Amino acid sequence: MNWGNKILIGFSTFVLAIVAMVYIAMKQNNEMIDDNYYENELKYQDKIDASKNLSKLAEKISIKDSGNFLQLHFPLLSVNNNPVGTIECIRSSDQKKDVKMQLHTDKEGAQLLPKSLFMQGMYQLRVSWSNSGTSYFHQQALNIRP
Repeated sequence: MNWGNKILIGFSTFVLAIVAMVYIAMKQNNEMIDDNYYENELKYQDKIDASKNLSKLAEKISIKDSGNFLQLHFPLLSVNNNPVGTIECIRSSDQKKDVKMQLHTDKEGAQLLPKSLFMQGMYQLRVSWSNSGTSYFHQQALNIRP
């Protein structure tokens, strides 16, 4: 094989590799975690203040895996007067698998989340609520297992 054929094979391999990379890049999903990311970023100080309000309480949010449900237990002082809020479980790999619901705790400050709503994998749990004029916010990673 002469040097001309080697150059042609090398150049052809390079072009095929570039075409394959472009094809793979075009198939990637480029979603943002939040639809209104920039608007939410401007309100970030409110989340910091709400997180500080939660950290002042003696109790912390706890999460237990109880078979077919995830049990979120909130500090009683933060949910004692009919709190209003949302629970978001965000799947960064696929926005269609996000789970969003309203906060409805029982008298002991617990809420059950059915595991049937989730796919196996990592989620970002975000809980924001207000109770008696005080805002609270909690965020943590959540690994859902069958």
